Amino acid sequence: MKQTLDTPFLMLSRISAVDDGFMASESVELGGKPHELLEAMAQCAAYHVRYLTGFSRQAFLMKVSRYPIPASPVTGTVSMTATLTGSASDARAYTVTAEFDGEQFTASILIGTTPFDDRFNAQRLAPHYQEIFSCLKSA
Repeated sequence: MKQTLDTPFLMLSRISAVDDGFMASESVELGGKPHELLEAMAQCAAYHVRYLTGFSRQAFLMKVSRYPIPASPVTGTVSMTATLTGSASDARAYTVTAEFDGEQFTASILIGTTPFDDRFNAQRLAPHYQEIFSCLKSA
């Protein structure tokens, strides 16, 4: 039985492997819009940060240092790997590689973290992200 989550902006369809140094995932069906691949790559890295922090902090895209824009629209499912390359108290650096149409694209992404607070409610968000992560791992 396939479980469907009510997450309209989720760009990941499955997590195939995860440990302290990396996470491998697949995107949802991308429709060729310019932002979709970058968003999927950022979500791959951000879910890895959430995993590393035990879902105790909010994670967000802080910076994109390198992102080669694909020459043609990216459509279909894309395999991605986010590899942790650096860590500080409030940020993690990643190299995220995506493969499609026989090509490999690599982005350098910085994911920031912040404590849950009035804007980011821990009682609501921590279980929400844990449930999504669990569903993606079992997909």
